[in-house]
Amino acid sequence: MRVIVALLLVMGCFVEVKAFQSARGAQTAKPAVRACALLTKEVVTQVTPYDKKTLDLVLTVPPMEDSLGASGSACSYGGITMQVDPFAPAVFERQKKNTWVAVPGLGDTAYFVDNSGRWAELYVNAAGRVLTIQMDIPTGKTAASIQPNVVALAKAILPKLT
Repeated sequence: MRVIVALLLVMGCFVEVKAFQSARGAQTAKPAVRACALLTKEVVTQVTPYDKKTLDLVLTVPPMEDSLGASGSACSYGGITMQVDPFAPAVFERQKKNTWVAVPGLGDTAYFVDNSGRWAELYVNAAGRVLTIQMDIPTGKTAASIQPNVVALAKAILPKLT
């Protein structure tokens, strides 16, 4: 009798785990996006805050891509790190600080922040996708001065995500 009860409990747990995995899969059933396929040399050249000499130097380092979660990825290239779907939108909303400034007219929600004068960062939630961009701040410039560059990159990428 104990064997039958134990067997039923194990089968019940298996069914619950499968149901949870199916429900979770339905929530994250977005096609994977390769960030480096979007962050091309042409795009970087159009939005960079670097002068030509510095840009030529940073572009000698090839793009580096990492997978993030089930359907996300990150690409570092040309002084820019861009992440597509690194986390759910709710994660950012729970963790954002008062230092993030809203950027109207970009996606469903967008926020910009200066990270200690070292890089400018943009978070965008658009149609259930999350896009983050971290752009190096060149010497002599500020996060505020390169915000248009970061926003221009987001505007170039967003149509390819939705």
